[in-house]
Amino acid sequence: MNGVIIDDEYVHEMAFGEVLQPFGISISHQDYLENCAGRTDKAGFEAMEKKFSRELPIDDLLDRKSEAYLRLFPIYKKSCDDVIDLIKNLSKSFVLALTSSASRAEIDLVLKEFEIDSYFKIIVSADDVSEGKPNPEPYLKTTSMLGLRPEECVVIEDSRSGVVSAKAAGCFCIGVTTTHPRDMLTDADLVVDSFEEIFAAIGKINN
Repeated sequence: MNGVIIDDEYVHEMAFGEVLQPFGISISHQDYLENCAGRTDKAGFEAMEKKFSRELPIDDLLDRKSEAYLRLFPIYKKSCDDVIDLIKNLSKSFVLALTSSASRAEIDLVLKEFEIDSYFKIIVSADDVSEGKPNPEPYLKTTSMLGLRPEECVVIEDSRSGVVSAKAAGCFCIGVTTTHPRDMLTDADLVVDSFEEIFAAIGKINN
């Protein structure tokens, strides 16, 4: 979802920065990309603990970060270019699922705001797995709930951890450069720069 359906990595970065500031931690954009993007919030905070050698009240920070995101998202919300049209077009020929490192509350907010909740048959959030991306569990759970084998599924990802998760699960993966450059997505089967390219690529895969 984040970085694929919605252009909200900036919102997540602001929320992380806001809740970490009282602990004397100021994160840079690179800190966020390397430690938080594409991961569950819990994994992001654990990475920050290690990076800054600081013990953090992670459970409390998870609640604070979620509250910050839910407050900031309506102000800064923005979908990625052409992705809503892509979702609507793909739903005519494919069963769609959403596998995200975000919490279910954040997912529900986004889908409602953009009125696209009806297009997804299955939703797997960070709340539904014990191990988040890059572990394959999120995509293995999704494919199981769909009743499909991983090799029957095409995943669209924008982060290295997401790509690694999809490939470890056995899915075909398309990387899109909405958040990270191509050299961060080299494990994907295909890397594209726009959602128009994705629609054309999936058409070829389907044939």
